[in-house]
Amino acid sequence: MPRPTLRDVHVNRPLTNVSIAYRNDEYIGAEVFPIVPVQKKSDLYFVFNKSQWFRLRSGPRPPGREAPVADYSVSTASYICLNDALSYKIADEVRANADQPLRPDVTGTEFVTDGLLLALENRVATLVTASGNWASASNPTTKWDVDTSDVWGDIDTAVNAVKDNIGRKPNVMVFSETAWRNLRNHPDLIDRVKYQRVGGKIEPADLMGWFNIDKILIGGALKDTSQEGAAAALSQIWGDMMWTGYVTPNAALEQPTAGYVFQWGNRTVQRFRMERHHSDIVAAEWFTSEVIVASDAGAIMSDVTT
Repeated sequence: MPRPTLRDVHVNRPLTNVSIAYRNDEYIGAEVFPIVPVQKKSDLYFVFNKSQWFRLRSGPRPPGREAPVADYSVSTASYICLNDALSYKIADEVRANADQPLRPDVTGTEFVTDGLLLALENRVATLVTASGNWASASNPTTKWDVDTSDVWGDIDTAVNAVKDNIGRKPNVMVFSETAWRNLRNHPDLIDRVKYQRVGGKIEPADLMGWFNIDKILIGGALKDTSQEGAAAALSQIWGDMMWTGYVTPNAALEQPTAGYVFQWGNRTVQRFRMERHHSDIVAAEWFTSEVIVASDAGAIMSDVTT
């Protein structure tokens, strides 16, 4: 055998410009339920009676008499911001012996921060995807992965349901990744664009134009449901559904919106010393409350594919 060999001249060691990590590339929860900073950990917010604002209230005023009198009532609903936290321990020995490009402090900070965002995404999705939480909930007669399904009619029905319930059209539409993959390849929709672009695939902008929607969101985040240490069992956080609703662009008085994330204080990331353990702890936390504030401002279509 020729000498020196490859093993003689090279000792394997980690690359300094490549490493492999897994995380979701986008979260949409805070776009479906906007974050509203609040001053107190728990409090009330006012809710106006809907029917009194849609009732015909004006009428003739007889000479010398006062105009018809109407009034409105106000009730309250509550929120309570609960703590969600995650920490990561960095042992002194680990930091001192970490090879390039490993960065225990930086990666640990990213790890705990992403953990909070993933949990928020899951909490918002759990509320949004529950059919019982919305005034309008349905299932397609024919699933969207069947070519003869009426995807246009199904979406239009959901859009109209919101308009009929609150007097304004929805401005946000959410598709789970599963639903979107089937929708964008549906022949009924492809027929509408096949002569307009190469490939003829449906894009979010198409639906924004067709249904007069300001924002199309694709919920593609994954979560692992396996036990710690077991093989990963990934599932779609947003399931198999389409949701549309009115989401106020900015938190405001006297505005309907499907939901809010009330946030007390800022999201914090701290590092503190545990001398007895010869370690530093990187800890992230925040206080939030995810609330459906207007169940009639959203419409959901569940189980849209087989």
